[in-house]
Amino acid sequence: MNEFDRNKGDFESLVGKIQSASSALQEDARLVINRNVTTRAWLTGFYIVEYEQHGNDRAKYGESLLKRLAERLEDKSFSLASLKNFRRFYLCYPELAEPIAGYLELKAQKSQSVISLLQSAANVSVIKGQSPISQLPLQHPSPVSNDGFALLTGEGEVRPVPQMLFNRLSFTHIVQLLHLNDPLKRSFYAIEAMRGPWSVRELQRQIDSNYYERSGWSRNPELLASKVNEKAEKPSFREELKSHYVFEFLGLAAKNVIEEDELEQALIDHLEEFMLELGMGFCLEARQKKLLIDDRYFKADLVFYHRILKCHCILELKGHRLDYADMAQLNMYLEYYRRHYMQPDDNPPVGLLLCTEYGQEMVEYVTPNIDPQLFVAKYELQLPSKEIIREFLLKENKG
Repeated sequence: MNEFDRNKGDFESLVGKIQSASSALQEDARLVINRNVTTRAWLTGFYIVEYEQHGNDRAKYGESLLKRLAERLEDKSFSLASLKNFRRFYLCYPELAEPIAGYLELKAQKSQSVISLLQSAANVSVIKGQSPISQLPLQHPSPVSNDGFALLTGEGEVRPVPQMLFNRLSFTHIVQLLHLNDPLKRSFYAIEAMRGPWSVRELQRQIDSNYYERSGWSRNPELLASKVNEKAEKPSFREELKSHYVFEFLGLAAKNVIEEDELEQALIDHLEEFMLELGMGFCLEARQKKLLIDDRYFKADLVFYHRILKCHCILELKGHRLDYADMAQLNMYLEYYRRHYMQPDDNPPVGLLLCTEYGQEMVEYVTPNIDPQLFVAKYELQLPSKEIIREFLLKENKG
């Protein structure tokens, strides 16, 4: 009689076993995916830096290397912005050479195909031998914090324990850290995110709220940390899988990561049809268009190209009363399109912000601060009238 036959138990035991097995396997899947995404990013950065230092024809490409590389790879997950992040990732965390080499060696023991891959591309001895890890004093015994997340290097620097960093933080977490120029601040947030543990959104929230500075000013930083972690959002399997880095790594379509609530999503569905039915020259170009700004992705609800006006039209739909942040966000999208997508013979992009309601005073106060180069009045005859838009919103909200 095998173990499954001996441990039948009651119904509640059955439920518990299924839930326990599911949770364990989900956690294993999360770790494998995160480790693979992190490993690919770090290896890509490693290869780029090695080429920049030792490539036979490196002078031929110079500063245009990453741009040429992005064009040649022809893969959205290797965009110019991503390649810059991968390169910075390796330069900020060369000490990940050991846990990553160990991870690749473990995979090689399990898969013959991985062995051949390592021999041709990711030879772990090369990684260990050429990485700056050999120059750091992390190989020698170092004082480690009681919880195992932080260590003190021989140079007196506080760093996250490499193995813990590799295992506990997703690459999406790490990207939030890469744009912190102060190494100590970067280490502080990495260690605190592991201790929390924090979701990516929580990490962003704490960086934005200057938690590092507040901790330094606090008379009792331990008490502050306790209060922060008590309310902190924890990482979840579902949220981590919705990361665009994971979706790009797995080759999934961007439309699968739409995160609007049901009401706003329904409105966007109908608005798309509504705008196209109007005619007037609208051509749908993108839905939930991802825009990488600094280290964060934003999504423009709908992007049309107007063939008569020869300009992009960006529509943002908000299921709430008009807020200044909504207008600032759309203004940012317009500037992004002006810099990255506007062609020499195009007119400046136009933004349409649709809200369930708005306060007249706020509109009057905010309007002078909006870029006057939008030329909205010039396009008024070709764009939907206020009455048409108002009628659409009223109809949808009643539905």
